[in-house]
Amino acid sequence: MSNERSLRVAVAGCGTMGKLYASVLTRLDDVKLAGFYARRSENAIDAAAGFGTRLFASYEELLEEADIDVVCITLPTYLHRQYAVQAAERGKHVICEKPMALTLEDTEAMIRASERYGTRLLVGHVLRFSPEYRNLRNHIRNGKIGKIGVGHARRASLHPPSESWFKNEEMSGGVLFDLMIHDIDFMRWTLGEVRSVYASLTTAPGIEYANATLRFDSGAIVNLDAHWGYPGPFLAEAELAGQSGVIRCSNQHGQPLIVRQTESQRTAEEGVHIPSFLLRKDPYEAEIEHFIACIRAGIEPVVSAEDASRAVEIALAAGRSARTGLPQKL
Repeated sequence: MSNERSLRVAVAGCGTMGKLYASVLTRLDDVKLAGFYARRSENAIDAAAGFGTRLFASYEELLEEADIDVVCITLPTYLHRQYAVQAAERGKHVICEKPMALTLEDTEAMIRASERYGTRLLVGHVLRFSPEYRNLRNHIRNGKIGKIGVGHARRASLHPPSESWFKNEEMSGGVLFDLMIHDIDFMRWTLGEVRSVYASLTTAPGIEYANATLRFDSGAIVNLDAHWGYPGPFLAEAELAGQSGVIRCSNQHGQPLIVRQTESQRTAEEGVHIPSFLLRKDPYEAEIEHFIACIRAGIEPVVSAEDASRAVEIALAAGRSARTGLPQKL
């Protein structure tokens, strides 16, 4: 692939995430939105027209286009393996929206296809590109509050529409894969490998709530909550407590990151608002721009396909624990 021309990128899927990806791609330098593939519908036709691009009649037609370099897969999760493997077989790089897949068999097939055909496989775990979460992790990794003992993360949103594919657990993986996997990946990125998972899952009309306790090799214990059917605005927050203080971030407050240190560690400047990480782009824009740079320059991504597969493994373990009532070792 030559760096002398614009990178041509097509999007498979034109729901909310497909349109978001397309919007970002049209803002990037030296990138050309090459079209959409989706089931032909009024929404798909309008999306293609709105972006001034083509709507392919079939996925095969898209893959036959020799000058398409990259396919962004924003289709329902259960389709990720099929579409990613087909793209790799045709020499296309793949940017796949999270979660990577619903089974380890599928994630491994995607990785093997990428390796076999010499293509890149990049999975969109967007918290790694969020200014607040990156800043929180940087402070943890730099020892700002010492060794981490306990943590908590919470993520809550409206329940998906009853007719949505998200509502079908066989297609989406449910709240564990749609919401909690964000925090699973972030905590593993920040704290290291997970040793065991204990989880519970509660469902009722209009509600799906999951709680998981992760025990890390480091000794840290982190509690995760994910909630579909939350009556308030979208909620995302995380808190980690170490030997010498607490760091938290939340989208519910004007302060993107708060550090509280114990009295023995505090100075006149500590225990106050710390400005957000100096990343002035929308996290999705930062993520996709990073992935495009990885494809162009052959550099390693912030999140590897193996990282994304590991997040799936942990989410699967949480599901087994919720079904059996027993902790699951990893």
